[in-house]
Amino acid sequence: MHISHFIAPALAIALIGSATDALALDIDSGNSKVNVVSTKVLADGTSSVAEIFTFNSLEGSVDDSGEATVTIDLGAIETGIDIRNERMGEYLFETDRYPTATITAQVPETALAPGQQTLDLEIGLDMHGKQATYTLPVLVASDAAQVTVTAEQPLLLDVTAFDLQGGLGKLGELAGLLHIPATVPVTFSLTFNR
Repeated sequence: MHISHFIAPALAIALIGSATDALALDIDSGNSKVNVVSTKVLADGTSSVAEIFTFNSLEGSVDDSGEATVTIDLGAIETGIDIRNERMGEYLFETDRYPTATITAQVPETALAPGQQTLDLEIGLDMHGKQATYTLPVLVASDAAQVTVTAEQPLLLDVTAFDLQGGLGKLGELAGLLHIPATVPVTFSLTFNR
């Protein structure tokens, strides 16, 4: 049998494989961030303090169809204070029952082309047994090695939509605060490796 009979099928399989893998991306957790801005109103009621919290464990990917999934380990929140990290897991997120939050989005194939572009991305959030959908402008920067998706503005997350207000009240009580607002700005910059 002529060698071309072996080469042609092998080449076809390779081309099909590269086409179906064209969108497949894995998150670079070391270069990805999801940040939460927490504001606390002090007991005297005359002043407030805002702090930035982050999460130390993210997993995620974009599959061949452009479906992006990012899973946040809620027990890996980093507030800069160990006891506060523990309390947020126990009282706010209830990580014994709801250990993770999941973000999903459908990324258009055109957004993964080399260069930069801004688009309105519909984002699904599944957290604490509740689901919500948001539309947010994002900047997508893509090259041969990576794709980075960055929120162009904070997502204003109403924690009452996820039944987190009870835990928020408990945290305020434990910290001796007057109030912790239920609207929480969230920002993210997610980098995926090709």
